[in-house]
Amino acid sequence: MTSWTLENSRFSADIAQAGGELTRLWDKRRGVNALWTATPKVWNSSAPQLFPVVGRLIHQGLWLGERFCALPAHGFLRHQPFQCLEHTHDRLRLEASATPQTLAVWPYRWRVQISFELEEEGLSVSQRVVNDDDTTFAYSLGWHPGLALPVSSRAGWCVDFGPGPVAGPYYTRDRTLTVPDIQPLLHRFALTETTFQGGAVYFRVCEGQQIAVRGPDGTQVVKVETVHYPWLALWGIPGEDLLCIEPLAGTTDAPDFDGQAAGKRGMQRLLAGQQETFRTRLRFAVDA
Repeated sequence: MTSWTLENSRFSADIAQAGGELTRLWDKRRGVNALWTATPKVWNSSAPQLFPVVGRLIHQGLWLGERFCALPAHGFLRHQPFQCLEHTHDRLRLEASATPQTLAVWPYRWRVQISFELEEEGLSVSQRVVNDDDTTFAYSLGWHPGLALPVSSRAGWCVDFGPGPVAGPYYTRDRTLTVPDIQPLLHRFALTETTFQGGAVYFRVCEGQQIAVRGPDGTQVVKVETVHYPWLALWGIPGEDLLCIEPLAGTTDAPDFDGQAAGKRGMQRLLAGQQETFRTRLRFAVDA
């Protein structure tokens, strides 16, 4: 099997074995695929899983003390095969784990379990990281879903944050991120034709936030509940009807980052034998 399908009264979803990637989220009531369809030469993904790093690595990897680990941007999980642990009509739990190939570039024994559950208003997703090694490791984690929204075709979209304000926006440059000492707080962020000309836009203090995407008439189209993720990135491609809303535990590199994993911004630490779970939810309006 190369993919699994979930279905309930409103949605059907396809999840690929390769990378544990959600590739389709069909909304029966609206008759649309809520996800971006992977498109070569534009963005050839739909909703990749990110681990053990997030974003660009300016040194093409990380240093663990004196050992250099060559890692790709966003890590290697999106290229790993997943195995099915549980599959019902509306719920799927998958797992990937360390292999000789991943141990060669990142010397830790790990497991990542991804759970998808369809609900009446959308989809809940959880990412669980398990440390099967005998030592603590540092990692970053994230989910990179792309939503098919007419953000380029129609002007006037915005993103609302609540219940509390978030810190940001922090604009990337050449896929690197500088976070200033003074951190502005905001509840609303306007999307314009120039928003993503420099790349992704980051926000922090995002745990437990509800991120509402509103169309030009103010109608809420989709809501993302970050639950456990401290960072959020928005990303799109100028001229394309694509909006990525990325809950993240970690960020892309700072432009002056020295490459040592211990100092990489946003890295999480997981003790030997321990595990940590991050959850997020997508909620879609019926008539948007």
